[in-house]
Amino acid sequence: MIVDALIEGNLDEAVAARLILINHCQHQFGTAYGKRGWTYLRDKITGFNVLAQYGNPILVLVDFMDTGLQCPPEVPAVWLPKRSPKLLLRAVVREIESWLLADRQSIAHFLGISENSIPRSPENLDNPKQELINLARRSPRRALRHALLPQPDVSATVGPGYNAALEEFVFQCWNIDAAAQSALSLNRCVTRLRELHKKPW
Repeated sequence: MIVDALIEGNLDEAVAARLILINHCQHQFGTAYGKRGWTYLRDKITGFNVLAQYGNPILVLVDFMDTGLQCPPEVPAVWLPKRSPKLLLRAVVREIESWLLADRQSIAHFLGISENSIPRSPENLDNPKQELINLARRSPRRALRHALLPQPDVSATVGPGYNAALEEFVFQCWNIDAAAQSALSLNRCVTRLRELHKKPW
């Protein structure tokens, strides 16, 4: 089955692709929509709901911390009360980096630091992206630090190669099944994608 994606940015696209692809949830990755931030997703979600109803299923990933809502189940209820069953609106708790940190062994190996340094409950972190940046400061790998860490006297919050480095991690290192054991929102996302096979589409 071809499954499209509606995401906030490039890193989210990599995560969506890995989740959808045939080597994990047994689907084919279709078109990536969005990549213009979370407000685009919120403002256009009704149109994409119609698109999903008459076309391919669409996986929507939005960082929960961006929404300003109180709990993840509020996102579909508030954003799209009448949702097509072919639109999978998943709130990432709290943001996409928490799903990467949930695979503690792989992210530790990628950064070259101790697995004990990686938080055991990434969905409870206030700012998973900043946590990942802080962990990267300990990395003995100079090129990786340069890619991930924001440069001095620059307003950017991440390094110049942040997305590229983490996309490499997603495609080459990330163990989704291991991460899903520590990230409930990821586990639920995987479950919903696999359930698509049972639908009569």
